[in-house]
Amino acid sequence: MSLDKTFITPERYEEIKKAQLNGPNGWLLFVACNSGVDLARNVKKEYERKLTENKSSLLIVPLLDRAEDFDMLTKVFDDTETKPRLRDHVAGSNAFVFQSLFNKADKTLVNDNLMQLYQVIRALKVHGAKKITAVTPYLSYVRQEKPTFGERELTTAKLVADLFIVSGMDDLLAYHLHTDSIKGIYEPHRVVALTGLDLFIELFERFKGIDDVIAVSTDAGGAKFTINLAKKLDIPYAISSKYRPKEQVADILGIVGDFGGKKVAIIADDESVTFGSIFNATKSLYESHGVHDIYVAISHNKLSKSAIPKLLEANEKYGLKELHVTDSVPQISDITELKFLKVHSLAERLACTINRLHYDQSVSQIFYRLQKNK
Repeated sequence: MSLDKTFITPERYEEIKKAQLNGPNGWLLFVACNSGVDLARNVKKEYERKLTENKSSLLIVPLLDRAEDFDMLTKVFDDTETKPRLRDHVAGSNAFVFQSLFNKADKTLVNDNLMQLYQVIRALKVHGAKKITAVTPYLSYVRQEKPTFGERELTTAKLVADLFIVSGMDDLLAYHLHTDSIKGIYEPHRVVALTGLDLFIELFERFKGIDDVIAVSTDAGGAKFTINLAKKLDIPYAISSKYRPKEQVADILGIVGDFGGKKVAIIADDESVTFGSIFNATKSLYESHGVHDIYVAISHNKLSKSAIPKLLEANEKYGLKELHVTDSVPQISDITELKFLKVHSLAERLACTINRLHYDQSVSQIFYRLQKNK
């Protein structure tokens, strides 16, 4: 192997920068952990489409999604230990690392996906990435931001945040957090959390200002989101009172709101694992409040095959007309094949957000303008 005697002069450096999607934080690089390959490729495709639409001279976003001698970026050894290997030069990059932490489609575990993400972030850090943003549309452990009352528990969300920070992450990009209080756990590191409100406004704009429509929250925790959605749609809202007698079981004690003359309900939630809370709310609305047309939107669809009987019962007996979900987590075909369910891609929203982050521009401005125009 002979020495490459090419010497970087200031003029040559300017040429190098012109050949890259360079920004104030380095040149743009997408990196896909094993469980985030589809997500990264979808966002890359959308970003490149935007570059073409806007007549850029640079049309390709570099993507690291495998190593030269690995099928994926991270190798899993026979003893289940893992090792990421970077195929290409990453020094000076503004790296966006994609990972689907919850992935029922390939049956990987959340903790395994988290560890792999930490390792990839650290690998980028030690090999010279200038800035690193973790892209996890569904951020795991957000619901464990405080211990259960009276129980000897840790704040797991804080441990997850600490490990992100120790690994070398600078920012984190997520979608529709269970609670915004999680941002404080990561400070002074930044959590850029898209609210999901703009998508739900688009989905249900057809009901704007209609007298017989009401927005319903499945619990007090989601009330603020539902109230904001209701205000944007110019409709009233109602709040369910929920009680959990045990893990993964939720009982609706009642729904507080004025249902006089209401025939249509919109239920919006950040996530669902069993469909239990939404099913109970749907049943209560249908049987006790005379609402017979119900439209549901869930940002993070974590439902498994076991939820299908409830989904079908809600559709056939309790007025569930449409169920809207996003692809924030990989979907399983048993759920997506349901005729009343529609999956909405987040690729364009993530591509536009990453574009703003890459050039240190306002992210909220995109969505504020969109909502203002509604």
